[in-house]
Amino acid sequence: MRAERAAALANFVLILLFAAGLMIASPPSNGAVVYSNPTKAVFQGVALGVLVLALVAAPIAGFTCWRTWVHARRYLMRETRGWQGVVEAGALGFALTLPFVLPAVIARQFNPGAWGQPQVFMLGLAYVGAYGLLGLVAGLAVGFLLRLSAIAALVVHRRITS
Repeated sequence: MRAERAAALANFVLILLFAAGLMIASPPSNGAVVYSNPTKAVFQGVALGVLVLALVAAPIAGFTCWRTWVHARRYLMRETRGWQGVVEAGALGFALTLPFVLPAVIARQFNPGAWGQPQVFMLGLAYVGAYGLLGLVAGLAVGFLLRLSAIAALVVHRRITS
């Protein structure tokens, strides 16, 4: 296996493990739920987790795998130091917050209530900026961890093959 493929595979697995860890760490509901059949509830929870991993995390992991391969190849040819991938992850983190924030902001624009229209618009911009900033910071942190993972995979691959 070539070094850039090893780095890409490592980051693919890391993203899937990160998504699985988030799903395990976050409970499905905040209230008390009583199941009549606990075994069925466990199987339904596992099925839902596999479905979420397959439909949500796998495409993001695939994109991460491809971009890691591109950046690792350029890193090995000494064309870059790999920081562009960290910036791309931050931009993706920002972009992933928008589908969650924009619908509420747009709905509030057309139903301002007691607020006037300019105040609602400025408040909406503040929400988009604040949540986008949180997504950007989280994306930069994940991108930095992925950069470290890729460099570690490249170093280990170099030591194994030499």
